[in-house]
Formats: sequence, structure tokens, C-alpha cells
Amino acid sequence: MEAPARRRARLRAAFVALSTSCALLFTLTPAAYAEPDPEESTTAPTDPPVTTEPPTPPASPTEKPTTQSPTPRPTTKAPPPPAQKVRKFTVSVSDVVLGDAYWQGNGASKLVVSVQNLGETPETITGFYTFPSGTRATGGYGIDGCRTSNGTLSFSCPLAPGKIGRVVVDVDVAPDAWRLSGSGNVTAVMENFPEKVRNFSITFSTKPPVPGIELTADPLTLPSQATPRTETATLQVKLRNTGSAKATGAVEVVTPPGVDVVSFPSVCRAQRKLSPERSRCELGDVAAGKEVPAGFVLSISASARAEVPLTGAVHGYLAPIGLDPVETRTDYKITGPPLAGEVELPTDAPASPVAVNSSQLSSLPFIGGIIGLVALVGFLVVFSLRRRLRDESATPDEPGMRDDSGPRDDASQRLVPEPRRSDEDLPPLPQRTPMPRSLTLPRLPKGPVAGSSFRQPEE
Repeated sequence: MEAPARRRARLRAAFVALSTSCALLFTLTPAAYAEPDPEESTTAPTDPPVTTEPPTPPASPTEKPTTQSPTPRPTTKAPPPPAQKVRKFTVSVSDVVLGDAYWQGNGASKLVVSVQNLGETPETITGFYTFPSGTRATGGYGIDGCRTSNGTLSFSCPLAPGKIGRVVVDVDVAPDAWRLSGSGNVTAVMENFPEKVRNFSITFSTKPPVPGIELTADPLTLPSQATPRTETATLQVKLRNTGSAKATGAVEVVTPPGVDVVSFPSVCRAQRKLSPERSRCELGDVAAGKEVPAGFVLSISASARAEVPLTGAVHGYLAPIGLDPVETRTDYKITGPPLAGEVELPTDAPASPVAVNSSQLSSLPFIGGIIGLVALVGFLVVFSLRRRLRDESATPDEPGMRDDSGPRDDASQRLVPEPRRSDEDLPPLPQRTPMPRSLTLPRLPKGPVAGSSFRQPEE
């Protein structure tokens, strides 16, 4: 019985050893038992099967060999270049207007230039002015980004898209400039862009105080146009002799740039051109109290039509027999609706930012002085009240709080008791026994204390 048992034990031990060896072998060599990568081929590549095609039959002599055209390659178009941003600007100029003060010797006025960036990118618009005879610039300033330079003879306006800038030029007009003809202009330019020129005139809101003559000119209103083109209009002028004697009369029409007199009225005894912008019409004798109407046909060019409103002038003359001739002047306007896409810019003269700032700064010392004065008065009032309250609340015994300056009124005697004159009037203080520094209580005898319920325990 022991031999089979030993044999089974040996077989079991051999089986365990064999299993352990196989397990160790499998663990130490995993690559031998790893599964192949699905992406890698486990079989050797095989050559493609050889196919034998039948030979191409020779082409007959009547048939032309057909050649297959190569397949065209797809072409890729380059992206279109980015669209260029719009660059555009506009400019407006006011007239130099003079009123009653001019006839009293004050020729000060203002010229206002407005520019607007109508493009899509920031731009810097620069420009300069040209003044007619008898007119000069004396100063100026800019707002909304504009500034003057070169002694106010030029300007520069860095503007963002859509922004409007303005330049104000102080102008002085000579006393006899109203007799002269001509107009000024403003040239504005943007980098790599055509320049724009706008004209202005010296106008008068009142007529010169000259007796014996009266002159009027009707304004001209042009019809609406989509695009500027040359057109004509008739200027109606009336000259009246308000004197008491007849006089020889004449009329001179001064036109703005781009406007010309192309037809004279029939009442002209003679006419001639004094200059490209000034035409004279001789009326002959004008009786006392008589009025002579005259219509002048004006030709307005396309460039002038694009600049409306325009301003012109008419000069009238009367020369009584044996007397010096008298002269007067009146202005006329050529107006019309703006062209399509054009917007008229504001040309009013705004206040100078420097003047506003200086006025604000000049008021600061005044305000500071008022604040300091109020603070000083308040401090004095509080100090006086505190001192008075301290005097009233002081005790009679406090030294230095007595007032022997004079008699008091009844109210003060009732409110504040009269302090004592001397310590001698005070009653003597009662004498006190000195308190010992330590108190020693007498020792009580042994036994019960009289009046107590304590009982000593009996022995």
C-alpha cells in the first residue's frame, strides 16, 4: 500500500514542477506568445498575378489613331485682393461778415472752415487760406482736433472716420475794403488725394450810410440737381436816386468765382468788363426820386454750383452835377439745395477752448478766497463760543477765571455768582481726628460672647 502512494506523490510533485516551469517560461518570454499586430501583415507579400492581354490589332490605313487628351488639372483661383477702403472728405467755408460796427471803424470779423472725414480710415486734412485785398488774418484757433500753424495761415485736422473739425480765423478788414472787388479761398488737401478749393467773400449785413442813393439786389435760388452742371439765372438790381437833383448813375456787378455776367440789360447805355469778376453798366441820367431796374443774366458753372451758397456784390454810383459822386454797396446770395450725397457742414464760430479754460482758471482764486474767508469766519465764531462757554462753566474757586474789570449787569449777576474776593471769607474747616494707619482690635476673652447663642461644648 505504501508503494502506490509514494508513486502518486512523486507524480504529483513532477506535475507541479512541470507546471511551474511552463508558467515561468511563459512569463519570461511574452514576445514568443504575443499575438501579431493587426496592422502588420503576417504573410509575405505576393506578386500580383500576371495577366496576358491580347496584342493590339494594327490600325487600318483608313483609320486615324485616336489620342486621348490629358485630363486637365484642377486650377485653384487666388483669393481676391481686399477691397480698398473709401477715402473721402468735404470742406465748407463761411463768408467774412461785417455789420454796423464796420462803418464805425471796427473791421474785426471771423472766417470759419469746417472739414469732415467721410472715409473709412483716419485721415489728416491740411489746408491754408488766401485773403483778398484789404483783408488780413490776425489770429485763430481750432477745435475738435484741428489746430492752426504758421501764424494761423494754415491748419491741420487729424480726424477719425465721420468726425468734423473746425478752424476759426480772426480777420481784420480795412476801412476802404468795401469798395474793392475780389474774394478769398481756402484750399484743403488729404495725402494722395485731390485737393478741394472753397471760396469766400467779404460781405456786409448793412449798407454804407451814404445819403442820396439806394441800391437793392434780389437773391437767386437755383433748382435742385442730381449732378452739378452749368446753368443760368437772372440777377435783378434796382438803383434809386433819393437826392433832390438828377445824377448820372452806374452799376457794377461783382460775381463770385465760377460765375460770370453773360448778358446786360437794355437800360445800359454802355457796358464793359473792368476785371474777370467785375462788370460795369452805365445808366445815364437818373432823375431825383427815380428808380432804375436792371436784370443781369449770370452763368453759373458746374464747379460753382457745387459750392453753393455763393455771395456776390453790387456797387451803385450817382454823380450829381457839380458834386462828388456817391457810392453804395449791397450783397446778393446764390443758394440752392445741396447735390445728391453732399451735406452742408456747420460754419458757425464756436468759442475758443483756450478762452474757456482761462476763464475757468481765473475764477479759481476767487472761489478759493471765498472758501478761505468762510472758513476763517467759522473758526472765529466757534473759538468765541468755546471761550464763552468755558468762562461760564468755570468754578468760582478756579484761579485766573475771575473778572474784576468792572461792575456786572443784573442778568450776569443772576446767572454767574460773584466770586469771593479772598480766602479769608471762607468758614474754617472742622478739625478731624487723625486716622491711624492701622487698626488693632482688642482680643476677645475665651468663652461665649454675651448676647450670642454660642455655647462652648461642655467638657
